[in-house]
Amino acid sequence: MHQPAVRLSGGERAGDYLKRKLGIDYNETTADGCFTLKEGECMGACGDAPVMIVNNTRMCSFMSDDKLDALVEELKADAAAKGAK
Repeated sequence: MHQPAVRLSGGERAGDYLKRKLGIDYNETTADGCFTLKEGECMGACGDAPVMIVNNTRMCSFMSDDKLDALVEELKADAAAKGAK
């Protein structure tokens, strides 16, 4: 269950959007192995919310549906490029 501040800042909405888009729930991985969704605790970035961490190294801020779509496509392209090498 998300904290109230996370719900109010769009974190729950963003998580639900990604779950629908990727066809997985938290702690699951897509069939191609490219995406795993993990639910996080407070990231101390309410002013940039909703936020997400990608591969434990990159914080993404203000994650609207359009930005989530673009990020998913970017990560798919990166995975495909790495697989082609």
